Amino acid sequence: MEVIQPNLTFYQKDILFSKARFTVTEASTKAGKTYSHIIWLYGKAHEHESALGRNYWWVAPVYYQAEIAFKRLKKYLTPTGLYRFNNSSFVIYCPNGAEIHFRSADNPDNLYGEDVYGAVFDEASRAKVESWYSLRSTLTSTQAPCKLIGNFKGMSNWLHKLKELCYRDDAYEYFKVTCWDAVKAGILSEDEVMQAKADLPDRIFKELYEVEAVEDKDQLIQVESILKLFKGINKVSKGIKYITADIARMGKDKTVVFVWDDMSVIDVKELSTSSVKESVTLIQKLSAQYNVNRDNIIVDEDGVGGGVKDYLYCKGFINGSKPVKESGEKLGFMNLKTQCYWRLAEYINANKLSFDVDDRELRTNLSEELEYVRLAKEIDTTKIQLLGKDKIKRELGRSPDYSDSLMMRMYFVLNSGAYMVY
Repeated sequence: MEVIQPNLTFYQKDILFSKARFTVTEASTKAGKTYSHIIWLYGKAHEHESALGRNYWWVAPVYYQAEIAFKRLKKYLTPTGLYRFNNSSFVIYCPNGAEIHFRSADNPDNLYGEDVYGAVFDEASRAKVESWYSLRSTLTSTQAPCKLIGNFKGMSNWLHKLKELCYRDDAYEYFKVTCWDAVKAGILSEDEVMQAKADLPDRIFKELYEVEAVEDKDQLIQVESILKLFKGINKVSKGIKYITADIARMGKDKTVVFVWDDMSVIDVKELSTSSVKESVTLIQKLSAQYNVNRDNIIVDEDGVGGGVKDYLYCKGFINGSKPVKESGEKLGFMNLKTQCYWRLAEYINANKLSFDVDDRELRTNLSEELEYVRLAKEIDTTKIQLLGKDKIKRELGRSPDYSDSLMMRMYFVLNSGAYMVY
């Protein structure tokens, strides 16, 4: 069989022939990233005349996306009669013994394996960072290369943050492909791009087509301020210790406990269960370890948290309760949770908070959640209302447990009367 390499654009060649072991590409929609990377993975699988036992993985966020890539490559190879296909497991068996697997990243535990000699992580920005950790671990024994590709999904997205690693580690190289690059290369027509620009909101167009960060006009916390939260440059007051805890509800979400040194988070603990006993034991342990007074502990009182609050005799936070009066006045917040998030945004934007826990995954999750502190689209003009938790969960794929625990620190600020930042 003779393989004739298809014509590649200038940016596809740069990415595919990069000497870096890992390439990170943020690209415009429909810029040819999937097509070109299928070619790359196919080529890797045929580098050796005898490749029995060598596996090559195409990883996508969910099965149907992996199936799309599988069917595309299968269509090219079927006429040769030299390849076998497993249509249920999405595996292509090559004549030299190599196997190309198309897998889902939905469950990170399924990405551990052996003898993987090359991988593509498609639409990586839409997948969980835990899936990248699993895939990266799998590639260790073979020291295999991997190419990560996806759309721009925000400054705090884990794929975008890998960009920083590319600047200081020669094993990584970063690429940015805009719609205008694709127009120049002849993959997209300028008329189609201009029509998309006219049809889509400016923020969506810039992110999906121009690979640029644009803050949502309803976003309360500035991206720049979120990043400063973790860099150790915010000078905040310290002294009195606090504990805020978002308790899991009836087996859902997770329990997240923050320990504060005044306005700085200094420790975070998590529980994957909603047991009252386990939550109480954890908070008691942290209270003793950091010498936190009972009056400086607050837990989410909704659901299981009510039992935790009753046992500890600490403060209880009820999300839908009435807002706290500020300077003796009732303000137009929908509820206490909205009021606390509003004040949290003020504090973060004024660089009055810091997060001093060195956990990359936790910081990424919290950053993503803080970007979703936004005004509701369907807003009651008489009340300040934020984007609902259910909508945030649909966007993130998880509950905003970390930001909720961070938000509850504002309860103490509001009740002390010291909420004014400026």
